[in-house]
Amino acid sequence: MKRIGLSSVALLLLAGLLLACGATPEPQAVYLPEAPVPMEKPVAGKEAAESGGSADLDLDTTERMVIWNASVYLTVEDAEESLTAIQSLARELGGYPISSESWLEDEQVHARLTIRVPAERFDEALSRIRDLGLRVDRESANSEDVTDQYVDLESRLRHLEAKEAQLLEFMENAEDTEAVLSVYKYLDETQAEIEQVKGKMKYLSSLSAMGTITVEMYPEEAEPPVIEEGWNPGRTLRDAARALLRVLKALANLAIWLTVFGLPLLLFVALPIALIVWAIRRRKARSTSAETDEQQE
Repeated sequence: MKRIGLSSVALLLLAGLLLACGATPEPQAVYLPEAPVPMEKPVAGKEAAESGGSADLDLDTTERMVIWNASVYLTVEDAEESLTAIQSLARELGGYPISSESWLEDEQVHARLTIRVPAERFDEALSRIRDLGLRVDRESANSEDVTDQYVDLESRLRHLEAKEAQLLEFMENAEDTEAVLSVYKYLDETQAEIEQVKGKMKYLSSLSAMGTITVEMYPEEAEPPVIEEGWNPGRTLRDAARALLRVLKALANLAIWLTVFGLPLLLFVALPIALIVWAIRRRKARSTSAETDEQQE
């Protein structure tokens, strides 16, 4: 069996120590309560470098990374036209629509649209959306400060990158294949963690750079006319005549059924009963007459 050099053993021990030290827990998310806040100008989030490199963020000096969300409920003249107008507005401000839908309710078109706009133009977008409606039925907004999360992720990224550099150095100095494979396993896990952290940082940066607005549009309810459109007295008269004929036809059918079916059935059932009753009465009458004659004698 091939013996492992002392330097290789030392490399393995150092790599294991680095892995143990690098198993830092996931930073806990810090959220602000989702409640309406005053509509102040949003602060754009810090742009993350595409390479995901580390940067020193000082909570006292850095720009706050804030995620903005708003919901607006509008009464509009035409929901479909308003939906198209808001989509165009989002593109004009440098944003884009995320989703849209429309549906019929009480024979009127309703619509819902979600857009994203640059954070620095969030207030402008809300103001122009309000102007598109006849009135604002309801509006709410909330913000989430993710600066602390971003700073924690940057700190963890710097630690992981330092660990990666040390593992690469160990691989270069390894004396045998077994030591290289052992260090490579730790290096692969570290690089996977680095990619995860970079992805989270990019996601937070993207969310804080763009505000999200959801708009629901309802058409104004029209006043009902004094005389409904399409009212036709002649058609109503014809409908009433048809209804009367249906009733008369039903009564005629009932009379026919009673004559053809009901009367014979009644005779078939009632005649035997009538004969029995007649026979009982006749017999009773004879008994009464006989008793009368006996009393007279």
